Amino acid sequence: MFFQLLYYGVAKRFPKSTVPILGKISLAFRRWCCRHMFAACGKKLNVEQGACFGSGKDIRVGSFVGIGKNFIMHNRVLTIENYLMMGEDVMFLGGGHRFEKIDVPMGLQGSKEKTPLYIAGDVWIGSRSIILPGCKRIGHGSIVGAGSVVTRDVPDYAVVGGNPARIIKIRKNTEDIVD
Repeated sequence: MFFQLLYYGVAKRFPKSTVPILGKISLAFRRWCCRHMFAACGKKLNVEQGACFGSGKDIRVGSFVGIGKNFIMHNRVLTIENYLMMGEDVMFLGGGHRFEKIDVPMGLQGSKEKTPLYIAGDVWIGSRSIILPGCKRIGHGSIVGAGSVVTRDVPDYAVVGGNPARIIKIRKNTEDIVD
């Protein structure tokens, strides 16, 4: 609880890590708070200004993970492998409200359980992307284009984009391409 108060009361508001001098201090302070809040945390975590992820107890991150400015995670159990790049204003939305009974107001039907999200290694998630509850896995080496709305799982090495996000292409080694 102490680190949550420290993070949301102070560290969240510190400037971005790219701001001269103060940025490095801000980065180190946010990293220190998150190490105590997250269930697991690897080396070189970068949590930018304004990121919101609840208590952090449902988050496990590997090494070299960058969480973008104004990131929002709601009703998710999050696992991130090593090497994640994330742009600004990304949202991971999970759970949701129940609405099955038409004789009971939706607001009184309760909520669904938290949705797991597994992000494999070496992933890039572009700015203002939204990952919805239908997506439970973002594959290794994949790229989510800026502004995408991801409604289902993303395969390994896929480049996805749009609303709803669709596969644009599959990344390949240039050595594998024959002229």
